[in-house]
Amino acid sequence: MFGDRRLILQGSRGIPTMMRSLRFMLRWPAALEGRLSETVFTLEAIGRGDRKAFFAKYAADIKTSVDEQPDGSIRIRMTVGSDDTAHPGNNPYLSSHLADALRIGCKLMRCPRVGGVQNPDLRKEWLAANRPNLQEQVDLFAAVGRQIESRGAGIASVKAIGARYASPDETWTKGLGHAPLTDDSVIARAVAEWADGDSVSAHVAYGNDFFCTRDVARSSGGNSVFSEPLRTWLSHEHGVRFMTPKELAAVISP
Repeated sequence: MFGDRRLILQGSRGIPTMMRSLRFMLRWPAALEGRLSETVFTLEAIGRGDRKAFFAKYAADIKTSVDEQPDGSIRIRMTVGSDDTAHPGNNPYLSSHLADALRIGCKLMRCPRVGGVQNPDLRKEWLAANRPNLQEQVDLFAAVGRQIESRGAGIASVKAIGARYASPDETWTKGLGHAPLTDDSVIARAVAEWADGDSVSAHVAYGNDFFCTRDVARSSGGNSVFSEPLRTWLSHEHGVRFMTPKELAAVISP
């Protein structure tokens, strides 16, 4: 009935809604593979009250090496990676719900950003299979992310907040550290929107079939990837099929 279908389960601002979605699908067909965005366990796993301080202090892990070549020239190499020691990892709450998801066969989707935040508790064997051309997948993730950002959604909000407070020689992440305490809750919501935008980008990049969420951006207005205008654009431009857990349960029921 389904062939090989993939879907993404996206929590509405966190784990609880995601797990309510999973309960609808404990008997889903074997051909249907559930996929979760890693942002549930990377960006959104950082406590709401800790997000401003975390990103203000976070820095990518940059390594350089200098080698002299046989002809006497100098070769300089630079690698930019994630600082795996920065993330707090899964708390017991996250670990429990991740175990539930893995138990019914869900896989995690990577959201590749240069020097991006990684959760050291996530294992490679939990990752969803990449598409045959990995470079095309990574490029598509980046392209969709830029399109979402250009529409004022996804990472756009948190970058704008950081840039507002950053000095000319600082990155937007450092600027977040200068934001007043009154902006803490705004920054927390902006990081959640960043996670949502990357989840949609990963959904498109991995070539999934359904995006399952209850989030309809009632409190976010038009600057949300789940707002009606953005949903319409994503549907037309990238073929994203949004479904609620109830709608998906009706589709997969025998």
